[in-house]
Amino acid sequence: MRSKFGRIGFFSVMLILWACTAQGSSLLAGTLLSSEDKGTINWQVTGVSHTLHLREEPSIKAKIITSYSAGTILANLGCRQGKNRIWCDVQQLEGGPRGYVAAEFLKPARSPDGSTVGPDDSALRAGRDDFDATGSIPCAQFAGQPMRQCEFCVSRAGGGSSTVVITKPDGSSRAIFFRMGKPVSADTSQADGYHELRSTREKDLQLIRIGDERYEIPDAVVFGG
Repeated sequence: MRSKFGRIGFFSVMLILWACTAQGSSLLAGTLLSSEDKGTINWQVTGVSHTLHLREEPSIKAKIITSYSAGTILANLGCRQGKNRIWCDVQQLEGGPRGYVAAEFLKPARSPDGSTVGPDDSALRAGRDDFDATGSIPCAQFAGQPMRQCEFCVSRAGGGSSTVVITKPDGSSRAIFFRMGKPVSADTSQADGYHELRSTREKDLQLIRIGDERYEIPDAVVFGG
């Protein structure tokens, strides 16, 4: 499904059923779960001696795209049974190449609020004007413009996954997407130059820049409370 922001919801397929191989390694098993079935939101790379290879296809013979070190957080885009193992379709939260990794080197990533499962439907809900809270945050739209208060609406999915929709000074809107409490992307378009989202953190505040636009979003907006 696609939100009115022209962006497909982050995750459509999840898997969380666990089993053990004969060698005692943890391995994903079972059937694919839809996001509504509360599958694992994110994976964390674990149990690798060096790095975990991301491959173009779910096969040990497929081309290696890149590699991840232990502790890397990956978005769960669904898993499938291969010939001898289960492979998971993944991508880093901040973007980058998408491909397949062996499931035995993954474990559910724990979000800042302690959760590991649940659908991320925040973008879809925001596209339907189904919001959890409203308020105002400091923002500026153009270079050299002083910060002012801009109205926002937020849809939360738990685990630090949320979509914050901000009304800019000129009346247009900007949607910023958060995963595990971090801003990972925005609804940029060709019209505004597909500007990269950059962010820094100061205590409980995310300082976000998208081109000349600036936003200051507290954790309370993303997590609630």
